[in-house]
Amino acid sequence: MHRFYGPLPSLRFDHHLPPAGLSPDRSVWYASTSLVGAVAESFGNLGFVDHACGRRVVVVQVSRPLSVVDLVGVSARRVGLTQEVSGSTDYAKTQEWARAFYDQYSTLVGIRWRGRQSGSICFVLHDRAPMTHLALVSDHDLGDPRVWPRVAKAARTCSLRVI
Repeated sequence: MHRFYGPLPSLRFDHHLPPAGLSPDRSVWYASTSLVGAVAESFGNLGFVDHACGRRVVVVQVSRPLSVVDLVGVSARRVGLTQEVSGSTDYAKTQEWARAFYDQYSTLVGIRWRGRQSGSICFVLHDRAPMTHLALVSDHDLGDPRVWPRVAKAARTCSLRVI
């Protein structure tokens, strides 16, 4: 079983149709297998973490296998890609790829890649992911005193400013 830590998305593999808000039936959830990874991927582009930002830290356990496109290692070659897609900062291109993947592979429910911010294993699950395969472990506001000290420590590990 894997545990995923997931603050809100960074939009790298968002499969929504442009313009934003046009496809309310499409949703994504970003996660990492470590809190450091989740913090780095969620806040790395900002350069800081604010305890009052209103984001949440959600931990789930995967109770049954999920079919995802694996972009870690040589697996990306199986779908005609290289590691560049997971390291790119051209989000328009990665979002276009995510839309194509979503439209062409209805049995796959997400993407697995190595995050460019911390090197941790990351996942994006989209609206086809069966929520029955995920068990909620905890759900807290980012600033909750039960989780904020760990989030702040993870942010400092990533050289992010803590507010």
